[in-house]
Amino acid sequence: MCGIVGMIDTVSGRVSVELLKAMRDSMMARGPDGDGQYIDGPIGMAMRRLSIIDLKTGSQPFFSRDQSVVAFQNGEIYNYRELRTELKGAGYQFISQSDTEVLAHGFVEFGPERLFQRLDGMFGAAILERRTRQLHLARDRFGENPLFYTGSKGRFAYSSSMLALAALDWVSDEIDAISLNRYLALHYVPGESTIFKAIKRVLPGERLVIPLDNPVPIRHRFYTLLLGEERSVAASELACLLETAIESRLVADVPVGVFLSGGLDSSILAAVAARKHPGIATFSMGFASADHDESHYAQLVANRIGSDHHHFRFEEESFRELLPEVAASLDEPVGDQAQLPLFWLCREARRYVKVALSGEGADEVFGGYSYYPAAEARTSRIKRFIRGSRINNSAARLIDNADPVTPSGFPLLTDAATRKRLTGNSQPKDDEWENALLAFLMESCGAVQRAAATDMATWLVDDLLVKFDRMSMAHSLEGRAPYLAPTLVEAGISLPAIEKISDGVSKIALRRIATRWLPPEIVERPKQGFVLPMASWLRRWFATSGTCDSYFHAREVPGLDMSEVTKLTAEDLSHGVLRERLLFALVLLVEWHHSFNERRARWASIYRAAN
Repeated sequence: MCGIVGMIDTVSGRVSVELLKAMRDSMMARGPDGDGQYIDGPIGMAMRRLSIIDLKTGSQPFFSRDQSVVAFQNGEIYNYRELRTELKGAGYQFISQSDTEVLAHGFVEFGPERLFQRLDGMFGAAILERRTRQLHLARDRFGENPLFYTGSKGRFAYSSSMLALAALDWVSDEIDAISLNRYLALHYVPGESTIFKAIKRVLPGERLVIPLDNPVPIRHRFYTLLLGEERSVAASELACLLETAIESRLVADVPVGVFLSGGLDSSILAAVAARKHPGIATFSMGFASADHDESHYAQLVANRIGSDHHHFRFEEESFRELLPEVAASLDEPVGDQAQLPLFWLCREARRYVKVALSGEGADEVFGGYSYYPAAEARTSRIKRFIRGSRINNSAARLIDNADPVTPSGFPLLTDAATRKRLTGNSQPKDDEWENALLAFLMESCGAVQRAAATDMATWLVDDLLVKFDRMSMAHSLEGRAPYLAPTLVEAGISLPAIEKISDGVSKIALRRIATRWLPPEIVERPKQGFVLPMASWLRRWFATSGTCDSYFHAREVPGLDMSEVTKLTAEDLSHGVLRERLLFALVLLVEWHHSFNERRARWASIYRAAN
């Protein structure tokens, strides 16, 4: 994993070397092992490197054989060896063992569309085609790696980090009203928009083409997950796909470990990985509360597979100290409580390994959430979603629904009335991204597939994967998600609903093959939701942070009515029943905004001195 950044400046016709270096170095945690840059007139490209593959000769950029293509990337291409062999057979010569060099030669051989379609990996890629004077930006199929961009009046910039862009003096800090509204509903910001109006995301499976002479991005899709079909997969085939995915994600020239919670998904990862790498390091996090602790299951699995197991205990009294650190590790607010122990776990794991595998994606692909309905027993709410023949049906919006849920059944933090109270604004109109999302969901063939597709396009990419990337990168640890291997996702998403969830049993197909590697105590145990004792932590937070009024008004967020936020919090505290998901999301939002403003001001000053 690394961090990439770049700028096109047609106003001055040149990019400052020192400014580009400052932008690059704002991402130091993403790549403490090295750096690289390329400047040619109005375009500058740079990166910070976290060395994982080809430690000696893997520094970027890489060039095609005729020097016409310049390639940078943040991430890993897992099938780079197969592509490298194919390209060598076509006459290309390589000077490294790096997966990024495959991008440079592959761009020439296959063209941009076919190249990205052939990659199995997690990546944010920036490739300059010097002959046509075009910059190509692309993001992996499921959004494992971040890639942001911004543009204004002849200038364009991109980065793996939103901070690197926000500190530029020509980038506005205006909060986006639709994004704020969605955050207050979901506790994260979904889609192409970010919390800042001026900064956008490259979407998963998307490629942008930016002409150097007129840097306005042209958007293309190189991948869309196919919905609308159901296909059973033999247990042997599914097991083979899973083993292949895990084995490919173990490739590294540095130590690799596995996050082992004791649940089904991570236990399968650890068991298969241990067969490939006996004695592999595994890491688990425990809690003082027996209701929240799964660590004994993690230890059971570790004993069974013979891993080098490391167990840590999350100290609940550290909440006050840890929350600001977590907020300071985020590009934009993500009010997911699980970030706190994940931040801690990544910090501890980094003492032993440089890469960690985790189970992100398994619940969405194989039907692991309790709110996913069984095909034969759909709830009336999901029936309304499925029956809606028009995508603007009021029961089928992302957040503006009669019931406070998304189309997957994921529960919202707030209804429209509460959001209006907190912002003073009515529900913003939907946008092009949301309409495209709903049109995509209409291709699904049933309630379970629709629910999974909804979560993969929103909750997974803009919460779970963001959380995994930012918490791991805060400690220069690369996180990998084997369940998001394209062949495995495509097989899983197409499984009949009855092979995913039925009669209260989730991930049926996955449990069936898990018996090859795991004991019955793990295979048969129900999913344990990750819930922290947040209500008591929040009460202690406010007991030591002054009054609600003084706390929130000292951390004002544009677009948020802090008086109403204060009233809502005070009401909850006085009544003794906290809307803890909402309250945590509000606290995280104001802590993030306070931290981000400080970080942006500091880097803006560095940028000015460099420029």
